[in-house]
Amino acid sequence: MTAGKLNTFVWLHPSQGAALRSIARANAHAEAEWIASERERLGIRPDEPTPETVRLEAFALRPGTWPTASHLVEAGMRQRLSAPDLAGPWPPFTPDEQESQRLSGRRPGTPNERFTDKIAVDIAPDVIALAQLAAYRVSQPVVAQLRAENLIGPGASRSRAARARREELQSQIFTVGRIAREAINRLTAS
Repeated sequence: MTAGKLNTFVWLHPSQGAALRSIARANAHAEAEWIASERERLGIRPDEPTPETVRLEAFALRPGTWPTASHLVEAGMRQRLSAPDLAGPWPPFTPDEQESQRLSGRRPGTPNERFTDKIAVDIAPDVIALAQLAAYRVSQPVVAQLRAENLIGPGASRSRAARARREELQSQIFTVGRIAREAINRLTAS
């Protein structure tokens, strides 16, 4: 885990994971070629370690020139969170809401999605916190509507019409994973 970052798991569609990994591999290859050319320029033999100055310069260039999957996802999430539908300003979590964010378990989300590719990325804590807050605030009215129409929870209506309505409402719910997936879609589409 990178210093000051949170290791986060994101479930993706296989095509999203493949596209993100392809970009990250190409960047890693370009970085390795650059380091090799710097070693050659400096006349460093293959058995000698890479000088600290070259490693530090590569590290400084990495977020912009050769971004890793983590850099790409974090930058994409920052951009997605600045879009009008997620930008806020949002009132901060109440203590009870904050505590509920720590609960594990299922939350209402987008129905009928098949996310079979799991990636681990290191994301700045402020981005994760902002994504949690935005997802919660945007989804609050939808979750309230699901509850009001008795579409979730024990005793929820199971009729065909209720299932269709539940899926319609659930498609409007945001999660941190959905924000990350939408950010990745924007990155890999360009």
